[in-house]
Amino acid sequence: MADRRLSSLRKKDLVDLATDLGVDTDGFKSDIEARISQHLAENQTALIANPRYAPFYSTVIASPGPAGSVGYNRRRSMQKTPKTDVKRTIKLSPPAHDSSPIVQQLASQIIEEPVSAIEAGSSFVSTQFARVSSALSNTKDVAADQLQMSAAGVVKIAQRTRSKLSTVSSVIELEALYELFLLLKHTLPPTVSISSITFPYGPTIAIKTVHLPDYHVLANYAAFWQPLFFWATYLVVAPLGVSYLINFTVIKSSTARARHSFDPVTYNVVKLLTAYVLFVKVAVTTEAVADSNIGGPFLPFANGEPVVKAVLDNAPFIGSAIGTLVSLYVAILL
Repeated sequence: MADRRLSSLRKKDLVDLATDLGVDTDGFKSDIEARISQHLAENQTALIANPRYAPFYSTVIASPGPAGSVGYNRRRSMQKTPKTDVKRTIKLSPPAHDSSPIVQQLASQIIEEPVSAIEAGSSFVSTQFARVSSALSNTKDVAADQLQMSAAGVVKIAQRTRSKLSTVSSVIELEALYELFLLLKHTLPPTVSISSITFPYGPTIAIKTVHLPDYHVLANYAAFWQPLFFWATYLVVAPLGVSYLINFTVIKSSTARARHSFDPVTYNVVKLLTAYVLFVKVAVTTEAVADSNIGGPFLPFANGEPVVKAVLDNAPFIGSAIGTLVSLYVAILL
């Protein structure tokens, strides 16, 4: 049976001991300690006579004792044998005749101090120091294991994020989110300022001025919803519909099932052409739509075009160009 000295060893010492015994060194400190203990228990007959591994057993087979005995338990015999109370001899010179009676009485009462008490105190201090060192070592090993597990978790999150962002669909989504952010920033400007908070039936507390969007604009169709619907219809839904119908990823697939539900190259090309026609070629304005045959049912939400054109500017062109290049790059690699 393994001695409890195993639990007082550091993880590095346990790894060295496990390597010498041919035991697996992977895992936490408790795992290595359990494997070493099991190995020592299974191979007690072969290892107990080895001076390196003998201290880890509660029973030690020793060589013949000094009195010619076949074997004896050295550790138990040492524990059972009472220690002789060795005393330190203290020699004092006789007090001078002219000393006071008090000095002579104290000198005669000085007794010899047993050495066993000093040894007991030293042993207690050593034991406590060993326990503290073992506890600190175990705490250090546990902290190292927890840090290793935390690092492994961060690596997993980074790998998942990389695999999610390293797709053509993620590039298209980021492009659309950026355009939506620009549009909402313009249609929901932070015009409401709050500099204090008033509690009902309570005091008014002054705070740092905070600017919040005026959500009353959500009730204004021309100022908010019409530009939003124009952008979603012509720069998102229309390219998605065409890329679903014209999907060249079916050609590379061995079955009728496409690799992508929407062809990313078709989506970006159609979006680029749509932005060019609406913002450059036709140059639709509120007055032109009202006075031309382009408006009405042929161009829904046309009054929102000036706002979208002014806010997005060249973002649809740049985003479509980047999306097309990324789509072609991925198609060549795959």
